[in-house]
Amino acid sequence: MSRVAFSLTLVFCLIVTSKVWGQSTISNSPFELSTGQGLWGALLPAYSLGQDVGGAPALSDSMDSLGYHGDLKMVRRFLGTRTSFEARGFYATAESTANGGDSNLTFLNPSDGSITGIPAGATRLRSDVDNYGFDFLLRDTWITRFGGLSAGCAFSYIGFDQTFNSTVGGADLLREKLDSDLRGGKGFVGWDGCFCGHATNIDLLFGFYDMNANYGSEAGLATPATEQKMTKNVSTIETNFTTRRDFREIQVGTTIGVTYFTDLPTIERTLGQPVSLGTDDAVTLKFLFEILL
Repeated sequence: MSRVAFSLTLVFCLIVTSKVWGQSTISNSPFELSTGQGLWGALLPAYSLGQDVGGAPALSDSMDSLGYHGDLKMVRRFLGTRTSFEARGFYATAESTANGGDSNLTFLNPSDGSITGIPAGATRLRSDVDNYGFDFLLRDTWITRFGGLSAGCAFSYIGFDQTFNSTVGGADLLREKLDSDLRGGKGFVGWDGCFCGHATNIDLLFGFYDMNANYGSEAGLATPATEQKMTKNVSTIETNFTTRRDFREIQVGTTIGVTYFTDLPTIERTLGQPVSLGTDDAVTLKFLFEILL
Protein backbone atom coordinates (compact mmCIF):
# COMPACT_ATOMS: atom_id res chain seq x y z
CA MET A 1 0.00 0.00 0.00
CA SER A 2 2.87 2.36 0.80
CA ARG A 3 4.41 1.71 -2.62
CA VAL A 4 1.14 2.61 -4.32
CA ALA A 5 0.87 5.83 -2.30
CA PHE A 6 4.48 6.75 -3.11
CA SER A 7 3.92 6.11 -6.83
CA LEU A 8 0.77 8.26 -6.91
CA THR A 9 2.54 11.04 -5.05
CA LEU A 10 5.45 10.93 -7.50
CA VAL A 11 3.14 11.10 -10.53
CA PHE A 12 1.23 14.01 -8.99
CA CYS A 13 4.43 15.93 -8.31
CA LEU A 14 5.69 15.36 -11.85
CA ILE A 15 2.38 16.60 -13.30
CA VAL A 16 2.30 19.69 -11.10
CA THR A 17 5.91 20.62 -11.74
CA SER A 18 5.75 20.00 -15.50
CA LYS A 19 5.04 22.71 -18.01
CA VAL A 20 1.30 23.03 -18.60
CA TRP A 21 -0.08 24.24 -21.91
CA GLY A 22 -3.54 22.97 -21.17
CA GLN A 23 -4.38 21.07 -24.38
CA SER A 24 -3.52 17.97 -26.40
CA THR A 25 0.12 17.32 -27.27
CA ILE A 26 -0.88 16.02 -30.72
CA SER A 27 -3.25 18.72 -31.99
CA ASN A 28 -3.71 22.48 -31.61
CA SER A 29 -6.92 22.57 -33.61
CA PRO A 30 -9.86 24.14 -31.73
CA PHE A 31 -12.37 21.87 -33.50
CA GLU A 32 -12.13 18.37 -34.96
CA LEU A 33 -14.73 16.15 -36.56
CA SER A 34 -13.91 12.57 -37.47
CA THR A 35 -15.75 9.48 -38.63
CA GLY A 36 -14.83 5.82 -38.28
CA GLN A 37 -16.08 2.74 -40.11
CA GLY A 38 -15.08 -0.83 -39.47
CA LEU A 39 -15.70 -4.14 -37.78
CA TRP A 40 -17.67 -4.89 -34.64
CA GLY A 41 -17.41 -8.05 -32.58
CA ALA A 42 -20.04 -9.05 -30.01
CA LEU A 43 -19.66 -11.73 -27.34
CA LEU A 44 -23.15 -11.58 -25.84
CA PRO A 45 -25.07 -14.01 -23.59
CA ALA A 46 -26.09 -17.16 -25.48
CA TYR A 47 -29.64 -17.89 -26.64
CA SER A 48 -31.45 -21.23 -26.89
CA LEU A 49 -34.99 -22.44 -27.53
CA GLY A 50 -36.50 -25.90 -26.99
CA GLN A 51 -34.84 -29.30 -26.94
CA ASP A 52 -34.80 -32.64 -28.70
CA VAL A 53 -35.45 -36.07 -27.20
CA GLY A 54 -31.84 -36.22 -26.00
CA GLY A 55 -32.08 -32.94 -24.09
CA ALA A 56 -29.90 -30.94 -26.50
CA PRO A 57 -31.13 -27.47 -27.56
CA ALA A 58 -33.46 -27.54 -30.54
CA LEU A 59 -32.27 -24.10 -31.64
CA SER A 60 -29.34 -22.20 -30.19
CA ASP A 61 -26.94 -19.36 -30.90
CA SER A 62 -23.75 -18.57 -28.98
CA MET A 63 -24.30 -14.88 -29.85
CA ASP A 64 -20.63 -14.53 -30.72
CA SER A 65 -20.95 -12.54 -33.93
CA LEU A 66 -19.09 -10.21 -36.27
CA GLY A 67 -20.67 -7.18 -37.91
CA TYR A 68 -20.41 -3.49 -38.81
CA HIS A 69 -19.54 -0.53 -36.60
CA GLY A 70 -19.65 3.16 -37.46
CA ASP A 71 -19.21 6.26 -35.34
CA LEU A 72 -18.94 10.04 -35.49
CA LYS A 73 -16.80 12.00 -33.04
CA MET A 74 -16.48 15.73 -32.33
CA VAL A 75 -13.82 17.49 -30.22
CA ARG A 76 -14.04 21.16 -29.20
CA ARG A 77 -10.89 22.45 -27.50
CA PHE A 78 -10.99 25.67 -25.51
CA LEU A 79 -7.49 26.88 -26.30
CA GLY A 80 -5.70 28.62 -23.47
CA THR A 81 -7.38 26.32 -20.94
CA ARG A 82 -7.02 22.67 -19.99
CA THR A 83 -10.59 21.87 -20.96
CA SER A 84 -12.11 20.25 -24.02
CA PHE A 85 -15.61 19.03 -24.82
CA GLU A 86 -16.18 15.82 -26.78
CA ALA A 87 -19.24 14.11 -28.21
CA ARG A 88 -19.53 10.71 -29.86
CA GLY A 89 -22.35 8.75 -31.45
CA PHE A 90 -22.11 5.19 -32.71
CA TYR A 91 -24.09 2.39 -34.32
CA ALA A 92 -23.19 -1.28 -34.69
CA THR A 93 -25.08 -4.28 -36.04
CA ALA A 94 -24.57 -8.00 -36.56
CA GLU A 95 -26.66 -11.03 -37.48
CA SER A 96 -26.29 -14.80 -37.50
CA THR A 97 -28.29 -17.88 -38.48
CA ALA A 98 -28.42 -21.44 -37.18
CA ASN A 99 -30.21 -24.60 -38.29
CA GLY A 100 -31.87 -27.00 -35.85
CA GLY A 101 -33.49 -30.41 -36.00
CA ASP A 102 -36.63 -31.37 -37.93
CA SER A 103 -38.60 -33.77 -35.71
CA ASN A 104 -39.33 -34.75 -32.09
CA LEU A 105 -38.71 -31.22 -30.80
CA THR A 106 -40.41 -29.32 -27.97
CA PHE A 107 -40.07 -25.92 -26.30
CA LEU A 108 -41.36 -24.22 -23.16
CA ASN A 109 -44.21 -21.83 -23.84
CA PRO A 110 -43.02 -18.32 -22.84
CA SER A 111 -46.38 -17.42 -21.32
CA ASP A 112 -46.70 -20.30 -18.81
CA GLY A 113 -43.71 -22.63 -19.17
CA SER A 114 -45.78 -25.55 -20.47
CA ILE A 115 -44.17 -28.07 -22.81
CA THR A 116 -45.26 -27.37 -26.39
CA GLY A 117 -44.50 -29.56 -29.39
CA ILE A 118 -42.79 -28.12 -32.44
CA PRO A 119 -44.38 -29.30 -35.69
CA ALA A 120 -42.23 -31.54 -37.87
CA GLY A 121 -40.12 -29.64 -40.36
CA ALA A 122 -36.74 -27.97 -40.75
CA THR A 123 -36.15 -25.44 -37.97
CA ARG A 124 -34.08 -22.29 -38.36
CA LEU A 125 -33.04 -19.45 -36.05
CA ARG A 126 -32.04 -15.95 -37.16
CA SER A 127 -30.53 -13.64 -34.54
CA ASP A 128 -30.08 -9.88 -35.03
CA VAL A 129 -28.47 -7.39 -32.67
CA ASP A 130 -28.19 -3.60 -32.94
CA ASN A 131 -25.95 -1.63 -30.57
CA TYR A 132 -26.08 2.17 -30.53
CA GLY A 133 -25.51 5.09 -28.21
CA PHE A 134 -23.78 8.39 -27.51
CA ASP A 135 -21.37 10.00 -25.03
CA PHE A 136 -20.89 13.62 -23.97
CA LEU A 137 -17.46 14.09 -22.35
CA LEU A 138 -15.68 16.87 -20.49
CA ARG A 139 -11.89 16.45 -20.37
CA ASP A 140 -9.05 18.30 -18.66
CA THR A 141 -5.53 17.74 -19.98
CA TRP A 142 -2.14 18.37 -18.34
CA ILE A 143 0.89 18.42 -20.62
CA THR A 144 3.89 16.77 -18.98
CA ARG A 145 7.24 15.42 -20.05
CA PHE A 146 5.45 12.08 -20.53
CA GLY A 147 2.84 13.50 -22.92
CA GLY A 148 -0.66 14.75 -22.30
CA LEU A 149 -2.30 13.23 -19.22
CA SER A 150 -6.05 13.74 -19.00
CA ALA A 151 -9.04 12.95 -16.84
CA GLY A 152 -12.73 13.67 -17.07
CA CYS A 153 -16.32 12.52 -16.85
CA ALA A 154 -19.13 11.78 -19.29
CA PHE A 155 -22.85 11.25 -19.62
CA SER A 156 -23.48 8.06 -21.56
CA TYR A 157 -26.34 6.13 -23.16
CA ILE A 158 -26.07 2.62 -24.65
CA GLY A 159 -28.82 0.60 -26.28
CA PHE A 160 -29.02 -3.04 -27.36
CA ASP A 161 -31.88 -4.36 -29.52
CA GLN A 162 -31.89 -8.12 -30.01
CA THR A 163 -34.36 -10.10 -32.13
CA PHE A 164 -34.63 -13.90 -32.32
CA ASN A 165 -36.77 -15.28 -35.17
CA SER A 166 -37.47 -19.02 -35.09
CA THR A 167 -39.16 -20.76 -38.01
CA VAL A 168 -40.24 -24.32 -38.77
CA GLY A 169 -40.83 -25.44 -42.33
CA GLY A 170 -40.57 -21.77 -43.41
CA ALA A 171 -43.43 -20.67 -41.12
CA ASP A 172 -43.04 -18.49 -38.03
CA LEU A 173 -42.60 -20.49 -34.84
CA LEU A 174 -41.67 -17.77 -32.33
CA ARG A 175 -40.32 -14.24 -32.46
CA GLU A 176 -38.67 -12.90 -29.30
CA LYS A 177 -37.26 -9.42 -28.70
CA LEU A 178 -34.87 -8.38 -25.95
CA ASP A 179 -34.15 -4.65 -25.66
CA SER A 180 -31.82 -2.99 -23.15
CA ASP A 181 -31.40 0.72 -22.36
CA LEU A 182 -28.38 1.74 -20.24
CA ARG A 183 -28.21 5.30 -18.92
CA GLY A 184 -25.40 6.52 -16.69
CA GLY A 185 -21.99 8.11 -16.52
CA LYS A 186 -18.33 7.41 -17.05
CA GLY A 187 -15.13 8.49 -15.39
CA PHE A 188 -11.94 8.19 -17.41
CA VAL A 189 -8.23 8.82 -17.63
CA GLY A 190 -6.23 9.18 -20.82
CA TRP A 191 -2.88 9.78 -22.45
CA ASP A 192 -1.92 11.40 -25.75
CA GLY A 193 1.46 11.66 -27.39
CA CYS A 194 3.61 9.96 -30.02
CA PHE A 195 3.81 6.19 -30.36
CA CYS A 196 6.12 4.78 -33.05
CA GLY A 197 6.22 8.25 -34.58
CA HIS A 198 2.43 8.62 -34.86
CA ALA A 199 -0.06 10.76 -32.94
CA THR A 200 -1.77 8.46 -30.42
CA ASN A 201 -4.59 8.53 -27.85
CA ILE A 202 -5.24 5.95 -25.15
CA ASP A 203 -8.31 6.13 -22.89
CA LEU A 204 -9.43 3.96 -19.99
CA LEU A 205 -13.08 4.45 -19.00
CA PHE A 206 -15.18 3.15 -16.10
CA GLY A 207 -18.94 3.29 -16.55
CA PHE A 208 -21.87 2.99 -14.14
CA TYR A 209 -25.38 2.56 -15.56
CA ASP A 210 -29.02 1.93 -14.73
CA MET A 211 -30.24 -0.76 -17.12
CA ASN A 212 -33.86 -1.24 -18.16
CA ALA A 213 -34.46 -4.48 -20.05
CA ASN A 214 -37.68 -5.40 -21.88
CA TYR A 215 -38.64 -8.79 -23.25
CA GLY A 216 -41.46 -9.46 -25.66
CA SER A 217 -42.61 -12.45 -27.69
CA GLU A 218 -44.98 -12.47 -30.64
CA ALA A 219 -47.42 -15.25 -31.43
CA GLY A 220 -46.17 -17.84 -33.90
CA LEU A 221 -47.54 -21.30 -34.58
CA ALA A 222 -47.87 -22.40 -30.99
CA THR A 223 -47.60 -19.63 -28.42
CA PRO A 224 -49.40 -16.44 -27.30
CA ALA A 225 -47.52 -13.17 -26.82
CA THR A 226 -45.96 -12.29 -23.46
CA GLU A 227 -43.82 -9.51 -21.92
CA GLN A 228 -41.31 -9.17 -19.08
CA LYS A 229 -39.24 -6.29 -17.65
CA MET A 230 -36.16 -5.98 -15.47
CA THR A 231 -33.98 -3.22 -13.99
CA LYS A 232 -30.41 -3.61 -12.77
CA ASN A 233 -27.24 -1.61 -12.09
CA VAL A 234 -24.47 -2.35 -14.59
CA SER A 235 -20.76 -1.49 -14.60
CA THR A 236 -18.47 -1.31 -17.63
CA ILE A 237 -14.75 -1.15 -18.29
CA GLU A 238 -13.69 0.26 -21.65
CA THR A 239 -10.38 0.98 -23.33
CA ASN A 240 -9.69 2.66 -26.66
CA PHE A 241 -6.42 2.96 -28.58
CA THR A 242 -6.29 5.43 -31.49
CA THR A 243 -3.36 6.29 -33.73
CA ARG A 244 -3.25 8.73 -36.66
CA ARG A 245 -0.98 9.67 -39.52
CA ASP A 246 -0.97 12.04 -42.49
CA PHE A 247 -1.87 10.57 -45.88
CA ARG A 248 -1.79 13.03 -48.80
CA GLU A 249 -2.56 15.95 -46.47
CA ILE A 250 -5.46 14.06 -44.86
CA GLN A 251 -5.30 12.66 -41.34
CA VAL A 252 -6.30 9.00 -41.23
CA GLY A 253 -6.02 6.48 -38.46
CA THR A 254 -7.24 3.36 -36.74
CA THR A 255 -9.02 2.71 -33.45
CA ILE A 256 -9.10 -0.51 -31.45
CA GLY A 257 -11.60 -0.66 -28.59
CA VAL A 258 -12.86 -3.20 -26.06
CA THR A 259 -15.81 -2.82 -23.65
CA TYR A 260 -16.71 -5.25 -20.86
CA PHE A 261 -20.23 -5.31 -19.39
CA THR A 262 -20.77 -6.91 -16.00
CA ASP A 263 -24.42 -7.64 -16.86
CA LEU A 264 -26.60 -7.84 -19.95
CA PRO A 265 -30.03 -9.53 -20.00
CA THR A 266 -30.61 -13.19 -20.85
CA ILE A 267 -33.82 -15.12 -21.49
CA GLU A 268 -34.37 -17.83 -18.88
CA ARG A 269 -36.92 -20.64 -19.21
CA THR A 270 -38.26 -22.78 -16.36
CA LEU A 271 -40.77 -25.62 -16.63
CA GLY A 272 -44.18 -24.53 -15.40
CA GLN A 273 -43.27 -20.83 -15.11
CA PRO A 274 -43.44 -17.87 -17.50
CA VAL A 275 -40.22 -16.81 -19.16
CA SER A 276 -37.99 -14.64 -16.94
CA LEU A 277 -34.94 -12.42 -17.35
CA GLY A 278 -31.51 -13.07 -15.90
CA THR A 279 -28.10 -11.52 -16.59
CA ASP A 280 -24.65 -12.55 -17.74
CA ASP A 281 -21.50 -10.65 -18.62
CA ALA A 282 -20.62 -9.61 -22.17
CA VAL A 283 -17.85 -8.07 -24.28
CA THR A 284 -17.91 -5.92 -27.41
CA LEU A 285 -14.92 -5.12 -29.64
CA LYS A 286 -14.34 -2.67 -32.48
CA PHE A 287 -11.70 -2.08 -35.13
CA LEU A 288 -12.23 1.16 -37.05
CA PHE A 289 -10.58 3.02 -39.92
CA GLU A 290 -10.94 6.74 -39.25
CA ILE A 291 -10.65 9.94 -41.25
CA LEU A 292 -10.49 13.49 -39.96
CA LEU A 293 -13.13 15.53 -41.81
